[in-house]
Amino acid sequence: MRIAWVGPTPTDDGGVTFVGTQLLREMVAAGAEVDCFVTSPRELVAPSLVEGERLRILASPLGWEWDRWYSRRPMLASLSGRLARARAQVRLADIIAERHRAHPYDVLYQFSQSEFTPLRRRRAALPPIVVHPETHAAGELAWHRREAVLSRRCETPPVRALARATLVARAALQKRELPTADRVLGVSAVFAEHLIADYAIARERVGVVPNPIDLRRFHIAMPDERAPAQLTVLFVSRISARKGVDLVIALSHRLDDLAGQIRIRVIGGPTTWSDYRPLLSDLNPAIASYDGSVDPQRIAELYRTADLLLQPSRYEPFGLTVGEALASGVPVVATDEVGAVDGVDPAVCSVIAPGDLDALEAAVRAMLDRMRSPERGAIRRRARAEAQRLMAPDLIAARLLDELALVARSPPARANAAPPSR
Repeated sequence: MRIAWVGPTPTDDGGVTFVGTQLLREMVAAGAEVDCFVTSPRELVAPSLVEGERLRILASPLGWEWDRWYSRRPMLASLSGRLARARAQVRLADIIAERHRAHPYDVLYQFSQSEFTPLRRRRAALPPIVVHPETHAAGELAWHRREAVLSRRCETPPVRALARATLVARAALQKRELPTADRVLGVSAVFAEHLIADYAIARERVGVVPNPIDLRRFHIAMPDERAPAQLTVLFVSRISARKGVDLVIALSHRLDDLAGQIRIRVIGGPTTWSDYRPLLSDLNPAIASYDGSVDPQRIAELYRTADLLLQPSRYEPFGLTVGEALASGVPVVATDEVGAVDGVDPAVCSVIAPGDLDALEAAVRAMLDRMRSPERGAIRRRARAEAQRLMAPDLIAARLLDELALVARSPPARANAAPPSR
């Protein structure tokens, strides 16, 4: 299969860009031929991706940089970055169409990003389009509205108004565009259902392909049968809307009786459009601390010394931290809105309803008790096994290739497709 890939520049750092690297690596290893179109200089692409007969990196830089007049403030950087990417997509659409004429692709795969206006307008000259978003603006917008009280404590009215307007505009655009893709892939079953409900996408056009987890980077350091004197609970997350930051703060006070026995470490930074860090001044210092952002390469070390991960998000299409923790032998307490918990053995993943502080406290206390018990070693091994079973990169890449092949063999009739640009 010959694939045109569009998406964020794949890197070896972490997060979604590292997910892209893993998928590219495994797809090529499985025999696919991929032209990867990026909007960054070639030197910023993951060094681990080696170009060859089946992988070509085609760089078309944005001309956008950090620490310029248009990128010094978070919201301005977000808006200017999106405009720059939109311009770059127009250029990429032309390049892909030209290469498609010369040597046809079987499918065009857009990873991570939801909007695809330039590609949609050129689709008569392009192969079938598969879009695989990591989030959707309608979900972000819903929680930006519902958490207005929290955001008012953290952000100025102009910032909140601009964020709201941007999300409204993006949600409207995505609702118009995503149903016209030949296929839309959710990173989890729960996220796929949100896409179907919020954007009226025909169910038969939607599939599910989760994110992979690097099982070499995230692993159990050594057999750990004995619990340390003080257990470590991690909350690794963006400190922003819908992540459950307020619940972690409240939990730190609920667990005051465990001072000296546990430590909650809050790790992460804000998004460009939402910053809840001011709330963290309310953390109970006897139990919890905010450690700021951590280099992606160090995250793996933190997991290997942790005993429990919290993921209390109210909306979370996947949740890479869940997979990373499990691969590192760390059990998880998460909500049923976290896509990555789908199918995970309840023995290592306690699932609660979003916003239920009582259930969160009970689940955390129960899991910590188990991590102090003789079960500890078995829990860690089971967590690792679940990550291997559900999130191994080669298995995820195989699922993705099956989805792409389905569209390449028999592209569905295009619904509401825009006419090609002249």
